[in-house]
Order: sequence, then structure tokens, then C-alpha cells
Amino acid sequence: MSQSNSSRQLPPEIYRRRRITAVLVVVVVVAVLWWVVSSLVGGGDDTETTAETTTSVPLEPSSDASAAPSESETPDPSESEEPEETEARGDEDDDADALANQSTCGIDDLELSVRPGENTFREGQQPNFFLTVENPTGAECEIDLSEEELKFEVFTLGSSYDRVWGDTDCNNPTSSSRLELEAGDSRTYEMTGWSRTTSSPDSCDDREPVGPGAYMVYGHIGDNTSEPQTFNLA
Repeated sequence: MSQSNSSRQLPPEIYRRRRITAVLVVVVVVAVLWWVVSSLVGGGDDTETTAETTTSVPLEPSSDASAAPSESETPDPSESEEPEETEARGDEDDDADALANQSTCGIDDLELSVRPGENTFREGQQPNFFLTVENPTGAECEIDLSEEELKFEVFTLGSSYDRVWGDTDCNNPTSSSRLELEAGDSRTYEMTGWSRTTSSPDSCDDREPVGPGAYMVYGHIGDNTSEPQTFNLA
């Protein structure tokens, strides 16, 4: 009897090996199942992510769209003006009103504006110039041009700023009559036919030809001088 029981019993090492083997089998099965599930789930995520990435890429704006300013970017002219500019314009308006209400008119009250007959005079063309005289006051203005000389002067345009010519250096003034202007009226004088040669006051000998380039012209009546205007000689 004791001999039969001892023949059926196995050593403890056998049982331990069987238990270890069973555990390993379970671990392997679980690992395989996890890998299969992960592969399926991971593949689905990649596909979905790719689709989302493709649909979410924004289109590049066209150059026309980027060049057009939005309404909010357009500056308000009133905001862009400097306080000094507003004050200066206000002062000019006040001066104009004061002149319009002025009951007397003198040479210094006259507003002079000069312009060339062409922006560019072609080669061989004799330049002509215009001087407009305006009376901005509320009174009649009378100026004796035989005493307050009307004249034109040309200077080089650039750093040298050399006087080149004056129409009264070697010729009579464009006009020496009496200038009479009612309040608010204006008159324009024309100087014709500059010979494109140099001159200086009381010196008309050895006049040199004036070469091509950029120049500026002034108009004068007495000590009243206009702002310059530029022109070119070809």
C-alpha cells in the first residue's frame, strides 16, 4: 500500500516547472492579444490623424489679399495730422481772414506765384516764365512797377545754388506800368524768350550758354519774392 502511493507522487520540482510553464503560456497569450489589439487600434488612429491633418492645413493667402489693407488699417486723416500741422493751418486761415478784412494794401500784402512755361524745355527752345500777382486784401492795391521792379531770376538747382540769369540784368523789365488790383483780383505777367545764356546785374559781356540740367525760377516785385518753381533744360 505504501509502495503504491509513493510510486504516484512526483517530486516538487516537477510541479513548480508545470506552474511556471502555465504562467509563461498565459503571459505569451496576453502579449499576443495586446499586440493584435494595439496594431488594430494604432492603425485606425494613424488613418484618422492623417485625415485630420490633411483637412486642417490652411490655404496660403494670395498676394492680392495680403496687399489689400483692411478697413481697420486705414488711418483716419484727422488722427494722422500732427498738432503742429493743425495749428499752422489754423494760423494760415486766421491770416487769410485778417487780410480779407484789411482796409489797406501794400506791396508786402501781394501774393506772388511763379511758374515756367514748360516743365522741360527742349534743346534750342527759349524758356518763358509767368508771374501771377494776387491781391488778398479787402482794399484796392496800387503798385508803381517803375519803382518796385518786376523781374525773374534763375538759379541752379542743387548744392551750389548759383544765380544764372535775371531778365532785368541786360533788358528792360517785363512791365514798368502801374499795377492796380481790386480786392481779390489777380494779374499774370509773362516773360518771353530767355536766350539760355548767363547774366549778372550790369554785366552783359561774355555771356555763356547755360547747359542742360535742373534749375529754379523766382518772381519778384520789389522786395516781395515768390516761392521758387523748378524746371529742366534739355
